[in-house]
Amino acid sequence: MVTPEPARDIELPKRYISVDVETSGRTPGRYSMLSIGACVVGDRTKTFYRELKPISDEYITRAMRVGCLGLECIARDREHDPRYDPAASEFRPELVLARLQKQGFYPGTAMAHFDDWTRKVTAGYRQVLIAAPVAFDGGWIHWYFDNFFDGDDPFGYGGEDIGSMYRGVCKNEYARCDDMALPREGTHHNALDDAIYQAKEMEEILRLMSL
Repeated sequence: MVTPEPARDIELPKRYISVDVETSGRTPGRYSMLSIGACVVGDRTKTFYRELKPISDEYITRAMRVGCLGLECIARDREHDPRYDPAASEFRPELVLARLQKQGFYPGTAMAHFDDWTRKVTAGYRQVLIAAPVAFDGGWIHWYFDNFFDGDDPFGYGGEDIGSMYRGVCKNEYARCDDMALPREGTHHNALDDAIYQAKEMEEILRLMSL
């Protein structure tokens, strides 16, 4: 009996989705994803942003001082209350987590929204998650899809690292994306603004690859 060969997937053209996450600590499970930002490389008008309810009370203060810098849910409070200002000595991370618990999206809802958005903006293409570093941001995204979403992760289990691609283009293992010195708009460490900036970096890398 001849065993038929498995059907090969048709290789679709890639559509890169730039993703950035802000978190309360180093790893998912113990700590929480605070926000997700994403946009389409090549069309930065197509964007996605959600702030999420925390999945635990645990946090690393240093991580919260970074991850809360661009949170929209505390933007007004931080102007007049130093407890919500990540740069202030009076900063209280637990108050931010409590605010997200009230105003953030349930993780399952946020991931369902992200899946729906991703599939719509990549219709007819193969979805490819890109991030810097992809080991961090991609790891959180895959873990949240695996634990809070009933469907398939739209990105499978992979992703591409922007920094690694740039070092490959430059043929220099020490090259950094910052070397491109691209203009930056928006708030640093707001997940959406960072995703948009990463998309700009990826667009420049793709331009360099085509030379």
